[in-house]
Amino acid sequence: MELPVYLITGFLESGKTSFILETLADKQFSRGERTLIIACEDGEVEYDQKVLKSSNSVVEFIEDEEDFNEDNLNALVNKHKPTRVMLEYNGMWSLRDMAVKAPKSWIFYQIFMFVDHSKFDMYMNNMRQLLSDNIAISDIIIFNRCEQGNVDKKRLRRSIKALNPKIDMMFEYNDGSVEQGFQGDDEMPFDVNADPIDVVHDDFGLWYIDIMSNAPRYKGKNIRVRGMVFRASNVPKGYFVISRRAMTCCADDIQVVGILVKSPDESKFKDGEWVEVCGKIIGEKHPVYKGTGPVIAADSITPTQPADSELVYFN
Repeated sequence: MELPVYLITGFLESGKTSFILETLADKQFSRGERTLIIACEDGEVEYDQKVLKSSNSVVEFIEDEEDFNEDNLNALVNKHKPTRVMLEYNGMWSLRDMAVKAPKSWIFYQIFMFVDHSKFDMYMNNMRQLLSDNIAISDIIIFNRCEQGNVDKKRLRRSIKALNPKIDMMFEYNDGSVEQGFQGDDEMPFDVNADPIDVVHDDFGLWYIDIMSNAPRYKGKNIRVRGMVFRASNVPKGYFVISRRAMTCCADDIQVVGILVKSPDESKFKDGEWVEVCGKIIGEKHPVYKGTGPVIAADSITPTQPADSELVYFN
């Protein structure tokens, strides 16, 4: 039987426990369902017994990473018989490892990641790979302890969206106010209202981030973009990926980024060949996207000159 799981991760004292307590206290969330909280670290904020009782919730602690395994997790579920799980995961443990260890019956509804904004640069400098891995599979990242006027959202957007274009972002300020998204703060170096939208080599990175984050605003528009032909095992016949190679977090982590191109002539072009694609952006469901994503329905594909730099950048 499938069990819904809400995963909350972040480094120590990032606000995970407070978020869980606030969520449990919300009558829209707690309607009598049995909630099992599995806490993988013991921070300064303690679980309020009144909140737990009123929300029909119970807490179990797993503080040793070796004890976080399928047998122990199943034993806790069998013991408390919850209808859902809230997993307060240790930010020093890899989310990728967690996905392997978790019971197969667990269905992750949402993955929240909390980050102390004042420490983000320190984390990126000292724990870049761990932080990047966790960002890559989170659904929402919440920057808290933000100071008004001291948050470079554009820089954060480039850093985070390069790792996970579909992630949502929120900012919680010291005065208690919360801001979501990037309203009025997502200017692109190209004209998104042009016909066609012309994406030059240097702008490929920002275009990729933006179209994966804001696909509806591109749907139905004509575009001209240059990149390399790329195919993977999950790219269906009649399609290829217009792509670039990107360094997402370090020199050892270079990945291919791009979107699907649909064309009856796709077989004429070899992997690695540089092309210019002109066409209309549509939305289609594909395994490449694990859902619906943007696709260029090509009107023309022509060979073009390679970019001066092999790697794509996100600024």
